[in-house]
Amino acid sequence: MARLRTALARVGAVVTTFTLLNPGPAVTHQWAAVPAYWSPATPDGLTAFRRLAQNRPATGIVVVNGSLSRPEAPYSDAWADAIGAVHDSGAKVLVYVDTGYFGVDVGQGAHRTRTGETSAEAWAAQVRQDVDDWYALYGGHGVDGVFLDQALHTCGPDGGYVAHYAAIADHVRGAHPYAHIAVNPGTATEQCYDAVADTILSFEGDHQAYLAHTPPAWERGHQDRAKFWHLVHGVPTAQDMAEVVRRSKANGAGYVYVTDRSFGPYTWDSIAGYWDAELGEVAGVVDTSPPAPPRGTTAVATPWQAVLRWRSALDDVAVADYEVLRDGVPVGTTYDTAFTATDLLPGTTYTFAVRARDVAGNASAPGAPVTVVTPTPVVRDPAACLGPTTASYRATFARDFTHRRVFIDTDGDATGGWVLPPGLPAGVDHMIEEGVLYRYVGPGWAWEPVVDAEQVEDGRVVTWRVPVGAFGDSAGATQVAVFNGYDGVDEFSAPVVVARSDEDCP
Repeated sequence: MARLRTALARVGAVVTTFTLLNPGPAVTHQWAAVPAYWSPATPDGLTAFRRLAQNRPATGIVVVNGSLSRPEAPYSDAWADAIGAVHDSGAKVLVYVDTGYFGVDVGQGAHRTRTGETSAEAWAAQVRQDVDDWYALYGGHGVDGVFLDQALHTCGPDGGYVAHYAAIADHVRGAHPYAHIAVNPGTATEQCYDAVADTILSFEGDHQAYLAHTPPAWERGHQDRAKFWHLVHGVPTAQDMAEVVRRSKANGAGYVYVTDRSFGPYTWDSIAGYWDAELGEVAGVVDTSPPAPPRGTTAVATPWQAVLRWRSALDDVAVADYEVLRDGVPVGTTYDTAFTATDLLPGTTYTFAVRARDVAGNASAPGAPVTVVTPTPVVRDPAACLGPTTASYRATFARDFTHRRVFIDTDGDATGGWVLPPGLPAGVDHMIEEGVLYRYVGPGWAWEPVVDAEQVEDGRVVTWRVPVGAFGDSAGATQVAVFNGYDGVDEFSAPVVVARSDEDCP
């Protein structure tokens, strides 16, 4: 029944009682707890989250922080995907909530809420709203709890400071009884916080500070090592990282994260450079066992590529990545449980298999192979010409499409423009649809007309011609064109690369 008491009631008994326990059990095995303060809305960002999702069981907590250090709104499929992938791996996904020290001046002036207020009541209202918004937006995708940042570390007059956090804990658990609550004062706390938080981030600092750090007696003697998390930045080498992890175990931290990034605005916006080695140190074992082979591999083929998917492999420490084999030959690696094999030939049989590698470099046997036959293309015979005054584009459409298009990358910049499926250009800045040339303006499917395009049809063959000057300043010496037919299903041609010529196009 004691489990049902509110955090406020528990704090009342703890504020005035500081029990020094016997030394706790030595830590040999830990979990990594990662502040993942980057956006999954970019390909690299989503890849990093999918990497973390493979790093089980060594990764125990991942904190997701909105792009403005608040709930990520409006709803984003990319954020839901990242949260779901990590949650499904078995790691806890905690969402970032700033508590602003509840307006208490800790030496840098009182922090203000987003509406400019500094009172504890205003901060409490904002914290509750942020918690509710995170759960409303992404709770159904796998939110496991909250990470309360910029937290106070003393009990406060008559226990007033810790009571703020106890009230938030009650608010969270009132709606989400199994939520995991972490608080981050970044320094040693008084024992009153023991009753409030499942995990206390009791050290956040640099390498040299950690080498001199000694936890308080109540932390050193605590029987639950998962109560404490140490976060150390500016640790330059893998050897230094291993020393810090060993020290964190001696200090009784059940969770740890070490990074080579120095402290600054972007300390937590990418994974540590020695991440695989860190997972091995955190696990605390000599890993000589390979992962289990990946299972459930499937493949869906188009004329020039095949999309492979499989279930996550299991390992005693952590899976690092996957290697994809085509006809027995390695063709790529991925942190994800999906891979797009490109540069295939239409009407050809291919056999794919996947093997997993763990953070120690042990490789599994390949999983069960899957065989595909690439189909004959429906949009075929693509051709393009880029003359001094006119550009022309031609392809054969083997069935009647409701939309026939040419996607054109004119500037070679993959970071801007419409993104086509994997294996095709990622920076399309122009499109011809039927008789009009459009320029991409974004976001989403947003295009503006530029000029009419001449369109000539000869049976199933369609040719478009546009003046080169219509491409404006983005016109480069080369272009990449992809033809597309759409009738509820997208069909694409192979990309065509065309260089500018001094001769007129036919």
